[in-house]
Amino acid sequence: MTELRIWWEGLASREQQLLGFGGVFLLIAVFYWGIWTPIVNAEADALANLKAQQQTLDYVKQTANKIAGLKQSGGKVAATGSLSTLVNQAAGKFGLEITRMQPQGDKIQVWMDDVPFDALLGYLNELVQQQGLSLESVDLAEADTQGYVKVRRIQLSL
Repeated sequence: MTELRIWWEGLASREQQLLGFGGVFLLIAVFYWGIWTPIVNAEADALANLKAQQQTLDYVKQTANKIAGLKQSGGKVAATGSLSTLVNQAAGKFGLEITRMQPQGDKIQVWMDDVPFDALLGYLNELVQQQGLSLESVDLAEADTQGYVKVRRIQLSL
């Protein structure tokens, strides 16, 4: 510490002023680019994510209302073929991969990993409107990728 003080006192007053102003500038720069800017950017990112999540939620609510309306509208077509075959063919048509399927008489439960939400809606529409199946329950979870969902369970019946 004494060596630093001796070095400082050995500097000319203009050099001491220059180092003092440089130190203040350095502290301001570290505060601005190291603390302030990351906080402001994180806030902007959080607001953008919130807006995207709110839009997704609105879209899911609207689509759920459409599905509920379709479910109540009737207009059933008699399903032909086994339940497992119908479910598998419709999944292939929409490029969806079923990770687990559990038939239970005239009912079937289906599980899928991350799938595009729009493709899932088309898949469900195909099964209900075109194949005449009844959608009894749907349990979805948010996936890590925007626009994708995890299908915890879909229960369909003849």
